[in-house]
Amino acid sequence: MRVRGHALAVVMRTPGRERELLAGFLASEGVIGQGDDLLAVEACFDPETGEPAPNVWNAALAEGVSFDPERSRFAVVGSSCGLCGTRTLEELEKDLPSLAPAPAQVEALLESGFDRLRQVQPLFEATGAVHGAALLTEQGELLDFAEDVGRHNAVDKILGARLLADDYPLVNPVALLVTGRISFEIVQKAALAGVPVLAGIGAPTGLAVELATRSGQTLFGMVRNGCANRYGA
Repeated sequence: MRVRGHALAVVMRTPGRERELLAGFLASEGVIGQGDDLLAVEACFDPETGEPAPNVWNAALAEGVSFDPERSRFAVVGSSCGLCGTRTLEELEKDLPSLAPAPAQVEALLESGFDRLRQVQPLFEATGAVHGAALLTEQGELLDFAEDVGRHNAVDKILGARLLADDYPLVNPVALLVTGRISFEIVQKAALAGVPVLAGIGAPTGLAVELATRSGQTLFGMVRNGCANRYGA
């Protein structure tokens, strides 16, 4: 990943939806906050072949959007860790927006939402080795979904898609669904996007519960077999 030609990070990801991935990553890192902050995301050209390099992407920021390359990670971000390469945990603390309260009876939507997510995961069906994430509407439909070897990447892809559609922070969010455990940085990504409910089929970490409580986010873990644990607001 590059921003204005400067190296930002190397991200281990499942190929596809690179524009959304980079947009979501920049939003969750606090580099951009809305669609107008991002002018373009394009594949860089290989100087030897003159063809686009499929694994090197650059983000062009709008004039007036600050970016200090000296404060960038300049590190590899593994598929299992959204914090790898960050110098201190304090650097990840963001000013979180006020979140709407969780909709009434949201619990009834979660398990059916995960059932729908499972139905649109062809890579998981084929390999059993990738994560999924989805945005759930109040009517129980999937607004968007993505698969990736990293659950953080799957989240970035769908939140980045909303940013590119000029819907960031989200206007009418209900819930973000993720497979696997819920970590601190996924809570942060959802809270920054204005999503009031976060649910996972795995358990949250203690730090994730603390951040969800501070931000006023409603957090559900272990959503399976008609049951769920509720944390936070």
